[in-house]
Amino acid sequence: MWFPAHSLFRGGGYVSLDTLREKGALPALAYEILKELEKRKLKENHWKKRRSVTGFFLILTNSAFVLYLLVFEGRSMASLHGLNLMVREPEVLLLGVSGLLILFIYMRTQKEAKDAEDDFDELREEMIDRAWELWPKEPDGSGRYEIMQYLLKEMDINLFYK
Repeated sequence: MWFPAHSLFRGGGYVSLDTLREKGALPALAYEILKELEKRKLKENHWKKRRSVTGFFLILTNSAFVLYLLVFEGRSMASLHGLNLMVREPEVLLLGVSGLLILFIYMRTQKEAKDAEDDFDELREEMIDRAWELWPKEPDGSGRYEIMQYLLKEMDINLFYK
């Protein structure tokens, strides 16, 4: 049984997916897929935040390395002997190894963020493709529209188009 669109609102805001499920406004299969979609969206956001933080530290570390080389070791790089001595300094080794370590961490977070985004997009596209079987037929389509609006506004999940 579908409830009219105005019953999906509570005090000017949307109600949760759990409440919609309890009211019978959301079919069981659609509810399960939407919960999984929500979980994947949270995972995608988590990895994107980690990628941003790691990218910031990568830029910071590499900038510090380059500035150190230019400001403090500019004269040492004029000869091969000076370059050899400079590479053996602990500050240069620390900044260089830190930069490489953060680069590897960034590459891992970039891969995880891409995988999480692909997983989310794959399920979102499947939800859009299978919409005709996941949503019961309602006379005006308002219930489905309201649920999709809720997902877009509250969770930033767009099910209107691929």
